[in-house]
This record gives sequence, structure tokens and C-alpha cells, in this order.
Amino acid sequence: MKKVLVAGATGQLGTSVVAELKRRGYWVKACGRSQQKLQALKQQVGADDVVAVDLTAADTVQGVCSNVDAVISCAGASMSMNNFGDRKSFYEVDYQANLNLLADAERQTPTKFVYVSLAEADKLRQTEYADAHEKFVEALRASSLKNTIIRPTGFFGFHLEILKFAAKGRGMLIGSGECRTNPVHEADVARACVDALEGDETEVTVGGPEIFTRKETVELAFTALNRPPKLMKFSPGMFKLMIAPLKLINRRVYALMDFGVAVTQIDVVAPSAGSERLKPYFEQAAKSL
Repeated sequence: MKKVLVAGATGQLGTSVVAELKRRGYWVKACGRSQQKLQALKQQVGADDVVAVDLTAADTVQGVCSNVDAVISCAGASMSMNNFGDRKSFYEVDYQANLNLLADAERQTPTKFVYVSLAEADKLRQTEYADAHEKFVEALRASSLKNTIIRPTGFFGFHLEILKFAAKGRGMLIGSGECRTNPVHEADVARACVDALEGDETEVTVGGPEIFTRKETVELAFTALNRPPKLMKFSPGMFKLMIAPLKLINRRVYALMDFGVAVTQIDVVAPSAGSERLKPYFEQAAKSL
């Protein structure tokens, strides 16, 4: 039985990865910052071992990859637009923290490293969010470990932000809203991550089963709430002017919104590797709003 370390295990994707690994019979070490969340994960999902560590602090990472055969990293900064308390940048978390993890993996026993980046990252590298991911991808490619990069389209969890805005009667469109995407559920991405442990592909792009325009995803959120759509349109330039003051308040939240502007202006469509659909996901989430 292979032993696998999951970094970022207490996030939405990480929790799904741990659950999928256990379903397939793997021994799992779960890594995250919060001991309380890790213990809850151990009880709810069945992680075999948990280790609380701040991956951004290189001196605390040493040995975290010991006694495992592979690493799956879902570690990254929060994508919540309301998370003003945490000011660490995407470069500090998505790049440097994973770099610290990789350095330890090369000193220890893992033979494979699976990392979750994003689809169409090459078209989005002008944003800090995408560039931080891809800087780590470059470091991983240059490492001594076998590796696979998982490239999902937008997670369902991030689309909850659209639902929350719709619940407040606001549906924001940046640009025409006609660019397309096929968002993917975290559980479907988790399956791709575990499949990567068992295969030889070096890169896997993962999307959901349905393609929407950006406008259609906003309208779907209102439909799930049984409300008529109320759309507010902004040009990309206007929206960037509106969010510019955030640079002085919290640069990471600004960087996240800057990424949101950029990603909605291109098509982000990947081969369908999932079965979960967005409408019932929205409808279930709407019950708790």
C-alpha cells in the first residue's frame, strides 16, 4: 500500500483528495496549518496521520515528507475575497511554500509529486495568482522527482462567490460575459489527482461536464435562488480602477480580484473529466444562505 502526503489537506480540494485516497486504500498523511482542522479531518475522512506545519516557514517543513512514497500538493493561499486578515501573497504561499515542500521531498523518500495549478495559466501569467503557480511548476519540472501537473478550470467552490453576490441581489459581469468555461467540482479534480499517482502523464487538464458563458453562470446562480437575474456590467478597465485601492489594504485580495478580471476575459474550457453539475451544487449551497 502506497503512503501519500497531502499538503493543503484541510481545504476543499485537499479534503476531497484525502477522501479519494482513502477510498482507494492508500495510507494518508495530511498536512495543514490548523491542528484543529486536521483532527476534524482525521475523524471525518480518516487520514492515518496528521501534521500541522506552516509551509511558508522553511525551517518547520523539514521532515514533513519523510516515510511517504508520493506527495499531492493542494497547498495555496485562500481564494476567499473576504479574507482580509491573511496578508501573505500568492508568491509567498502558492510559490514559496510549495518550493519549501519540494525541497524537503527531494531530501526524503517520495518518488512522485503531483501539483495542482490551473488551466490556461500561460494566458494569465500577467496576474500574480497564475504566475505564482507557474513559477512553482517550473521548479517542479526542474526537480529530480517524477511529477504531474493537474490543471483544473474554475472550482465549484470559487463559484460560490457568484452565488453569494446573487443572494445579495448583485450579479456582476466584467466585460461581455460571453467567454466560456466548464467549471469543475473539487471531488472530480481529486479523482484526477489520485489517477495521476497511478499513471505516467506529466500534465492533466480537468474540466466539468457543462460549458457555460460567464453570463450564464451568473444567471444560473439567480435561478438556484429562485430570483430574476439582476446583472451589473463593468468594463475590465473600469473594474480594475475600482479595485485599485485594495493594493493599499490587502494586496492578496487585490491580486485575486485582478486574476478574476483576467480569467473572465478568456475561454477556459478543458476536457470533461467530471460528472458533478453546477446547478444542483448551487441549489444545495443556496439552502444555507
